[in-house]
Amino acid sequence: MNGASRQAAAQRGERRPTGLADNELRHLENMATQVTRINAAQPGFDHGYWERRIRAVEDAHELIATQRVRIARLRERLTASARIDLARRPAA
Repeated sequence: MNGASRQAAAQRGERRPTGLADNELRHLENMATQVTRINAAQPGFDHGYWERRIRAVEDAHELIATQRVRIARLRERLTASARIDLARRPAA
C-alpha cells in the first residue's frame, strides 16, 4: 500500500494491521530514548510533537494490549522529560 492509499484508508476510518504498528512503535521508542537523553543535556523538548506522533500510531493501527502498554510507557517517559524541561525553565 503506498502513501496515498494509506492516507485514503485512514480518511475512510480503516486502520492498518497490528503488525505494522510494531515498526513505528520501535522507531518512536528509539527516538524517545534519544530525545530524553538529549533533553537531559539541552532543554527544548517539544512534547506536543511527540504526543502527535504517538496519537498518529494509535489512530492509524489496530493495536493489541502489549502495544497499548508500549504507548503508555512512551507517554510516561516523554511526560517525565517534559516535566524536567519545564522545571528547568527560568521563571518569567
